[in-house]
Amino acid sequence: MGRWISAALAACLLALAAGCTGRAVPASIQSPARSATSGPTTPASTASPSPSASAAPLTVASAKRGRPLPPGTVARLPAGAYYLLAGPGLGSLNVWEMGPGPTETQITHNRAGHGIDALAASQSGIVVADAAHGTDRLARWTRHGLSWLRHGHRGPLIVGSSPDIRGNGTIGYVTPPSASGAHRNANFTIWTQPSFTSRATVVYRQRRPLDGPVFGPRGQIAIEGWSGPEGGRRPTVLIYAGGQVASLSTGVSAIPSLLAWGHRAPALAVAFPGHRAELLYTDGRRRPLPSGWQPLAWNPSGTQLLMQSATALGIWSATAPARVRMVGVITPGTQILQAVWLSGKAPM
Repeated sequence: MGRWISAALAACLLALAAGCTGRAVPASIQSPARSATSGPTTPASTASPSPSASAAPLTVASAKRGRPLPPGTVARLPAGAYYLLAGPGLGSLNVWEMGPGPTETQITHNRAGHGIDALAASQSGIVVADAAHGTDRLARWTRHGLSWLRHGHRGPLIVGSSPDIRGNGTIGYVTPPSASGAHRNANFTIWTQPSFTSRATVVYRQRRPLDGPVFGPRGQIAIEGWSGPEGGRRPTVLIYAGGQVASLSTGVSAIPSLLAWGHRAPALAVAFPGHRAELLYTDGRRRPLPSGWQPLAWNPSGTQLLMQSATALGIWSATAPARVRMVGVITPGTQILQAVWLSGKAPM
């Protein structure tokens, strides 16, 4: 799946990480974080190609008010079910379900200023970081609404960010340093737990800012962090597997950025505004993705990437790596923060 860091953790990272230049956002999303008053920013190096004539029918006027994608765009998406974290602004994001077929359904209905900050979905369910109470709390989304996740069966609610969920039901998330309470600590901590109700265990922790986890193939977990001495730190992707951690350098100069991975994905898709997106392989190789596009999510088979420009969605394929096939436009004024691409609907 693709994961952009939640607003709450982004604020914490910006406060604690020297050299962090701002919240990572797709080209269609304003920067910096939700408290900012500056207008939309679209870096020149990530400017979108204009939708081509071959992309018709893409009539924006046909989009129903409030929906992130016009019906024509939804109808042209490849087979599968899609979950988008989208809305008119970073403080007003909600989860939308697209497909299979031309259906477009809003799942969560948080009020403006207290939206959903992060999304994860798989064949085992949907997890969100909900900011309705001012601080991100993790919850499973069910047909009856939110079911809060806890540290243990009857433990406290999980105040965490950037969740991910594997197809087997394993959940991962990050918690920032805590200045008070029974769980006081000075570390950013990555946790995983085998199911919605099981006890979580610590995978990795450090005082320097961390973001993640993002699950990959063969039990691997990608974590974003910083490496190097004070004053010379650089963004690094940490690959955790079986208790061992390997560091990979990326082509971006700041965190948090986007990491898209998956059970069958051949590489991490990495993006940050102002930088060309790339594929990062676990052996350290890097391969640039087409300019003007940023990745959102791998398909279930790991052969295609759902891509986003400033105005449109497209599909990148390993069989035609130099170009992105246009799918359709995004509804004007809509910001898409995250996407998940599944073979079928996630259970609720």
